[in-house]
Amino acid sequence: MLTIIFWSSAFVGIRFIMENFSSGGLALSRYFVASIAMAIPFVFIRNKKMPSVKEALQFLIMGCLGFFIYNVLLNEGEITVSAGIANFIVSQLPLFVIIFASIFYRERINRYGAFGIIISILGTLLILLSEHQGGSFVGVVFIYVATLSAAIYSTMQKKLLVKFHPIEVISYCIWAGTLMLLIFLPVTWKNLSHATSLDYMVIIYMGVFPGAIAYALWAYAFKHIKASIASSTLYVMPISSLFLAWLFLGEHAEMLTVMGGIIAVLGAVILSKFGVKK
Repeated sequence: MLTIIFWSSAFVGIRFIMENFSSGGLALSRYFVASIAMAIPFVFIRNKKMPSVKEALQFLIMGCLGFFIYNVLLNEGEITVSAGIANFIVSQLPLFVIIFASIFYRERINRYGAFGIIISILGTLLILLSEHQGGSFVGVVFIYVATLSAAIYSTMQKKLLVKFHPIEVISYCIWAGTLMLLIFLPVTWKNLSHATSLDYMVIIYMGVFPGAIAYALWAYAFKHIKASIASSTLYVMPISSLFLAWLFLGEHAEMLTVMGGIIAVLGAVILSKFGVKK
């Protein structure tokens, strides 16, 4: 639940910061802070395990998927998509996680699961229809691709958490993703030179709390409970994000888009609760 609260606030922070930052500049600024923050608990981990060459490659891939691709595309999408609607889209991540889990971990999807997938697709179509009319169709597509990337990341970390401590896993992934984000260093430096003190405060908050702390808590949860159950907690996020976006940004989402988001998340709920055979 702490992860959900922190991540919900991140959508609002992204929407606020993207008025003055590029998508790559914000991603690098945020995860440079997160990289430093993760070094503190990493030092205190006992019996650290050295990754093999294969595992190091997996960490690089996960860093690319979960921190490079996901954050750059999410930031880019939120230029035109409201914080609340972006959260509705990302909250469908469990649907993708379960589909990937059925492929890689042999978690079988039954007829209720198939029904849930269909419902979620219908909700997605409503979102796309509404946002296409509002001129933010491309932003929605960016956020869906970001969500797909995050789902692959979440699925891949399950096996690594069997061997490595959650802090180790998230540290290696954040550091790998931040290393790749350094390609945005020139534009990041330019963004920071024009940033306000409030921008700096928001970036530090997003790097430490929705970034380092939330991802570490998420990895810990994934280590101790099933992937499908952990992911199902994401359904709470859109409600808190809509409230925070209204409170801090004064955003009011289109009714058709909200309806599509609710339907899409409902389909994901059906899939995670009833669609996976025990």
